[in-house]
Amino acid sequence: MTSDDQNLNSPVPEIPVPESAPAEPQPSAEPQPSDFVVPESVPVPPPTPSASSWPAKDASDNDKLMAGLAYATQIIVPVIVPAVMLLSDESKARPFQKFHAIQSLGFLVAGVVYEVLATIVYFLLSVVTAGCLACVLWVLFLVPVVPALYYAWQAYKGLYFKIPFLTEFMVNSKWLEIPAE
Repeated sequence: MTSDDQNLNSPVPEIPVPESAPAEPQPSAEPQPSDFVVPESVPVPPPTPSASSWPAKDASDNDKLMAGLAYATQIIVPVIVPAVMLLSDESKARPFQKFHAIQSLGFLVAGVVYEVLATIVYFLLSVVTAGCLACVLWVLFLVPVVPALYYAWQAYKGLYFKIPFLTEFMVNSKWLEIPAE
């Protein structure tokens, strides 16, 4: 054994602790129940709607149905229901219907832009792969259907909501007014 090994194995001399010194608390692996204080009553704030959706206070069942149809019909007969909603005197007076009619038309325009880009990607990748990818790339054209159905469901539930990027663009362009939450 070397002198280093002897130093490692030798006991460490204990330092005497004066009796007047307070004892150090030993850390325990688990917290004790007395460590936690549970307040008697904690005020819980009411849930607030998220920044992207909030309930409509003035929407009737007819308003909810028409707003949902504004998005759902984008799949089959685009433009017709939102245009009728905007041209109808009764619908013009209903802020919930007007908001969703304008927003669904904006969504339609964004969908058309997406479809044009998807068509370009579809043909380029089909030509490059000699048609092999054409068998699976047709799914690109169905992508806007999923958010359209989701937005239709949200509108039918009576919610105002913001479509990411689109609603903010439409508000900044003064095409759409965000109703008070």
